[in-house]
Amino acid sequence: MPKQEASTQTLNLSRRAINQGLDLKKNKDYHRWEKVVYRFLDLNNPENAVLYYIGNNTKRENLFARIFKLLNNHEIKAYDYLDGVELYDKEHELDFKAFLERFQIPFQAKTTRRGLKTQSIEVDDNNIPSLEVLAYYVKEVWYFDQAKSEFDVSIEAICPILFSSGDYKDMTYPLFWLPYDQLRPYINLDLVVLNDSNNIAEATMDDFFTMRMYKGDIVKVQNLLNKSLIQQAGTDSLKVKRDSIEQVLKQMQVSSFATPALMKLKAENLEEKQNDSVSRGNSRDRRIKKSRKTAKKTKAKKAVTKQIRSKSVRGRF
Repeated sequence: MPKQEASTQTLNLSRRAINQGLDLKKNKDYHRWEKVVYRFLDLNNPENAVLYYIGNNTKRENLFARIFKLLNNHEIKAYDYLDGVELYDKEHELDFKAFLERFQIPFQAKTTRRGLKTQSIEVDDNNIPSLEVLAYYVKEVWYFDQAKSEFDVSIEAICPILFSSGDYKDMTYPLFWLPYDQLRPYINLDLVVLNDSNNIAEATMDDFFTMRMYKGDIVKVQNLLNKSLIQQAGTDSLKVKRDSIEQVLKQMQVSSFATPALMKLKAENLEEKQNDSVSRGNSRDRRIKKSRKTAKKTKAKKAVTKQIRSKSVRGRF
């Protein structure tokens, strides 16, 4: 596969654009139930191809190339990959230069003077290992929001996974954890083609994540023993365990206290129709009552008129 050409796209965003992305961050103050799920996204899967392939447009970077440049420009922060836990603090913040040295990525360190002496790192686009990042871990948080009375899923963080050919087998290296809220403003700009059924670029990569259009197997759910799914279930029962968890999540979505937005909308439409029906029924009842009341008044008036006429006739004799 040919290497990507150098991109001329500017990565810097205004503070307003960044704040707009952060405003979409979910408020956890009203979460009354949560389930943390980790998925493995294989970029060879056609449903995840948008994260890897850039199509015929060589000016468009794939996701890892964009992340790499953002880290180099100090526009976002990533955190060290630890075995079984994510810590988003200053102590575990990724040292980008040490990261380049650890994975033997060629770079040039340059010193510039702009008032104060500063050092920058330059990496040629052809040396960015974006074509070797063939998978991602995605950390999902499934939750019930009591304030909104709704069930939803948010992406908390993603982790690029680099594949390297070894002497005996391919090795995988999870690189770092990147909080999704930091990345979101930068992937909510350009429109991309999400699938093969429609070649028109009409959605963003942020839409791809937030709408959960990706396909990934569950590799872990947060648990007290901090074990992965394969450690809990073993290789033979792994698929059964995954299917069981997926079924539980689906049941939570349709349970009585966590109705999905679409079902709520259908319920609201049904209630509105019922109200219209009741309203029409009440209106019909009012018309019937009014008609009967009018008929009674007419009948009573005729009776009084007849009585008056009869008296008048009798008075003549």
